[in-house]
Amino acid sequence: MARCFRFLFRFALVDLGIFAGVAAVIVAGAFVTDVPDGHTNLFSTYFDGFPALALLILFMMGFSLTSTLTLALNFGATRKALFGAVQGVLAVYAVGGWAISALFSAVPVWFSWPRQGAGSALLLNSGPAFLVAGAAAAVLGLLSGVSMSRSRVLGGILIAFAMIAMLVGVLWLVITGGTFSGGMWGSLPWLLPLALGVAAVIADVFLYRYLKRYVVR
Repeated sequence: MARCFRFLFRFALVDLGIFAGVAAVIVAGAFVTDVPDGHTNLFSTYFDGFPALALLILFMMGFSLTSTLTLALNFGATRKALFGAVQGVLAVYAVGGWAISALFSAVPVWFSWPRQGAGSALLLNSGPAFLVAGAAAAVLGLLSGVSMSRSRVLGGILIAFAMIAMLVGVLWLVITGGTFSGGMWGSLPWLLPLALGVAAVIADVFLYRYLKRYVVR
């Protein structure tokens, strides 16, 4: 399993590097176009919408992992070892995505941006709740990818479901302020991450079945 993880980890580092690059471009573009002074443009939209954008990137990272799994199996990796290694890589995606997003969210604080949008909504990325949402996005992305390789119809349905789930995840972040506290929303802050967690577990079960039945060509 350790060899499988090292093999997949190299691709995970590339994906996280691209994620960090996207974040850096948005930050640089925001500074160049005077977004901190209140200018509204494409970069301000991406900046304020980074919680949703980050989850989408994590989803795509999980989706792209599908081809890497196929490559690993063709190179002789066992299904059991590969499944265990995938869990580690998905954890790397979630933690790495959370770390990048948390640094991104700290930019308005470090540079004392007066814009309330960037100073409040982006802080959602730095809480533990975002880590849960990011993990769910990566798992659903991988499930969508393996399903698409077997059936475009089923894959399309799962992608649509994943998009809805990620919108729900962002809504949850906004409602709870990136925490697990209930407040005026009662049990809702716990019910939404619970639903995402159940979806992630179901996705893992389908992934295991996919790897078990996969035929190396």
